Amino acid sequence: MFPYSDEPTALNFAQKAKVVRCTLTPDLRFSIAVEYQKANGHDPNWPWTSTPFPGKVRVLGVESDPRMAQTMRDLLEHDGYQVVFVSTTKQALDILRSEVHDVIVAEVECAEISGQDLCAIVKKSDRLRHIPVILLTSSALPSDYAACRDLGAVVCMMKPCKPARLQLAIHLVAPPPLHRSVYSAGFNIGAFVRTS
Repeated sequence: MFPYSDEPTALNFAQKAKVVRCTLTPDLRFSIAVEYQKANGHDPNWPWTSTPFPGKVRVLGVESDPRMAQTMRDLLEHDGYQVVFVSTTKQALDILRSEVHDVIVAEVECAEISGQDLCAIVKKSDRLRHIPVILLTSSALPSDYAACRDLGAVVCMMKPCKPARLQLAIHLVAPPPLHRSVYSAGFNIGAFVRTS
């Protein structure tokens, strides 16, 4: 999808293109050079269709327990969320290099990079800082809650927790598509959260 085009009918429609060059910038953005090709609406080899995400609320989760991840995925997809769960924070960072989600849920205690580190990286990125981050911690010490809040996390919860409780926290920071009204559709609590 590319919003700028010389062709009046090509605006905001999928276009065939070839990536010429791709560079990762220090702030985790991609700088991409593409070469667009002329689109033929009757071309049978034209497999692409427009796939924007209007009306979708996207959740990215980091959960090392596959059963908990599946339970949360089922619960949230039932509410209309588009859900991706990964098992490591590194995988989440790889996804965030090219995609922006509406909510991030991460466990604090991870193998390589902690959930707190993920939160700090997200909140320091101009492209991602608006995303609300929910952190789950198994130690549940008052210092953990304070540290998570100082990093910019919207919610810090004790792990394990009931899936319904986590579901409610996600509903609060990003209402599901079925419960959004005209007034709440554009609302994102991340813009009101102090991150420094």
